[in-house]
Amino acid sequence: MTYLAPRQGLFAIIILISFFIQTTLLLISTNQQLDELKTQTGERMLVQLIDEVKLPLLSKDKVSLSVLTGRYTSENTVASLTVKDIDEQVLIQTGQAQLLEGKTISRQVIMGDTVIGKVDMTLRDTGNGEIIASQWIFILGSFITHLLIWLLYGYVARPTREQLAALSRDVQDYLITQNQGQGRGRLGMQRQDSEATEGSHPSDGLSIQKALGDYIKTQQEGGDAPDSQAEHSAQLASDNADQSQRDILSKIDDNAAGKTEADSADDPKSEDKATATEAKPQSLMANRPIEVATVKIRFYDPNSLLGALAFEKSEPYFALCTQLLQRTIDEMLKQPILFGIKLNNKPVFDESGATVEFLATTSHSKAGLAAIMLAKAYVMLNEVTYMKHRELQRFALQVVAGVSDQATSEKIEQLLVHNAKAGDILALLPVEGLKQLRGYIQLNSLKNPTTVYERDCASLEGVSDSMMQRLIDVRDAVLLSALN
Repeated sequence: MTYLAPRQGLFAIIILISFFIQTTLLLISTNQQLDELKTQTGERMLVQLIDEVKLPLLSKDKVSLSVLTGRYTSENTVASLTVKDIDEQVLIQTGQAQLLEGKTISRQVIMGDTVIGKVDMTLRDTGNGEIIASQWIFILGSFITHLLIWLLYGYVARPTREQLAALSRDVQDYLITQNQGQGRGRLGMQRQDSEATEGSHPSDGLSIQKALGDYIKTQQEGGDAPDSQAEHSAQLASDNADQSQRDILSKIDDNAAGKTEADSADDPKSEDKATATEAKPQSLMANRPIEVATVKIRFYDPNSLLGALAFEKSEPYFALCTQLLQRTIDEMLKQPILFGIKLNNKPVFDESGATVEFLATTSHSKAGLAAIMLAKAYVMLNEVTYMKHRELQRFALQVVAGVSDQATSEKIEQLLVHNAKAGDILALLPVEGLKQLRGYIQLNSLKNPTTVYERDCASLEGVSDSMMQRLIDVRDAVLLSALN
């Protein structure tokens, strides 16, 4: 008969804890080494970048700065780059700083003896998943080693023949003692005790072997049979009490449900309440399809400067905004991810902004994603043109954008007026539209909503790495075409 090693289950738990501690230490040490290596690499890249951006920074050429910094943000270790002028004003920012965090290295740009600007480089944090993917051979080997140790313990720590013989003698003494104690009882019990004594005599090898097995199993379980029976009885009593309590609660719930149905049947106002409920607006989270997505672009003009602008100045400004918007749309629709999306109208800027409609021509086309990409790309472009116009002391305004479907296009326009600030992008989309943004766009709910539409509306907080690279390519393509 083969017996297990004592406390083999407890030893398995210790082995697992040891494996997890070793893996944790591996992650910590590897992460520290990678951070030091990335810091050294980032400092070398930053020195090289400073030499390249001196002339564009001196002339504040944002297009050249965007192209130069774009090559560095394509590196896996760089999360974002920010170029500032001598007045700490941001000239260009590339990368995904809205979503990624990491160590930031800052260096001043010096030409001769004069400080002309500053460059901030944010290095990407290394995730535990990346470390595990690179060290999976070591982790797998460590797990197999711990498993072999556990199996070896189960084989080596099994009771030997000498230990089993000693246990057999202990069991015989235990049975004799128990039989003698039982012999002092009643007459009827004495007969049973006599039969038990004969059945457990050392000459009966089968009975001793069975008793030995029962004794060892009892010792491995950490207690004797009477204690186990007592615990079992207590557990049964507890289960019966819990079952009785659940039955009582079930009956109370059934009575309450019956009373509610009866009250609803007798209440003459129940039908009016149901009608009023049906009259409420349908929830925006309803799973309705989205075939046409709308982008509302509005000027952020808290001081009402646009109304005081002369006609001969406003019309060229509107024409410039319309031209940039059309070029942005043309570059956006070249993206493979927007296959099957086409423009449903001809957007033109006026005092109230512009409205763009995207139509999904196939069941797999992502009109909602196209709308949010256009909103983000145009806000990025408008920020560049706004800063350039301010440098030249020309009139320009920042913008806000809202994305919705046709059913909520009027509501998103109201939300832009009351809830949006310069550069904000709001989204009021059904479930199907939100599914299209999954994996590309990060949204956050509005703070302190007071209406049902504010509760269902969300603001854009960041984009993924791949999406940011697409938007940067679109922005650079539009700016380069504008220069040509």
